[in-house]
Amino acid sequence: MNVLQLGYVTIASVELAAWRSFACDVLGLMPNEALCDAGRLVLRSDERALRVSVESGPRDRFLAAGWELADAAALEAAGRELEAAGVPVEVGSPEECAARCVQALLRASDPAGNHFELFHGAAHAGDPCASPAAGQRFVAGELGLGHVVLPAPCHDECRDFYKDLLGFRMSDFLHAGPMQISFLHCNPRHHSLALVGAETPAGLWHVMFEVSSLEEVVAARDRLAAAGEEPRATLGRHTNDRMVSFYLRSPSGFDVEFGCQGILVDDANWQVEAMSAPSFWGHQWSTGDS
Repeated sequence: MNVLQLGYVTIASVELAAWRSFACDVLGLMPNEALCDAGRLVLRSDERALRVSVESGPRDRFLAAGWELADAAALEAAGRELEAAGVPVEVGSPEECAARCVQALLRASDPAGNHFELFHGAAHAGDPCASPAAGQRFVAGELGLGHVVLPAPCHDECRDFYKDLLGFRMSDFLHAGPMQISFLHCNPRHHSLALVGAETPAGLWHVMFEVSSLEEVVAARDRLAAAGEEPRATLGRHTNDRMVSFYLRSPSGFDVEFGCQGILVDDANWQVEAMSAPSFWGHQWSTGDS
């Protein structure tokens, strides 16, 4: 199996208005108004019609990551591989595919119970992405939405699942005290997926959005302050992907990393390393967690 990128994420929320304010006014994501309604907020970060789908639900929670495959043949082969490995697979209905703005999708879960979708044929919006934050440009496109950091109490089993079955490659490890974190890539972005060996109630540790400059990161931090909110973690630079970022809490209870300057991986010469600290500097957490 050859995953190309993190295509989208789906999220449940009890209050879509809070998500619209957070996503558009603070993060600078563009609402796709043609697809938004009373029960759903659809957000863009590039030319694609959908990168984030926030759906009205009984509680706030991360729902699923959508991983892109090349075409219908690749998706069909992926379904066979999952079933051969004993992983139950559901085929998305035409209505579900239309809601995701894709041609076809499959649904499954990893060994930790994290739901994911495999898809092909993502729709483009037909017009440029115009961020509500004037001049802001997200680093997405063929690198994908960004990255997700999932809970994986059965850490090694989950890591092997994504490597051996979905075709992810290792980028780095982080051992911080008892915490194990594996960072995996599926394209040149340093990691599109990370696995933390611990649970989190929101179903996701964080999702990352990358922008093109430090000025855009600082401007987002200023917009957060103007909204009367404090960051979850201060500005800092990570040791593995070298990203300069800060963290903020989403309305659905998981964190968002907002950063720039992430490095790219070349599989021809990349060396996997074990990190002992998450950051060179900064990233001071408001509640002592990381």
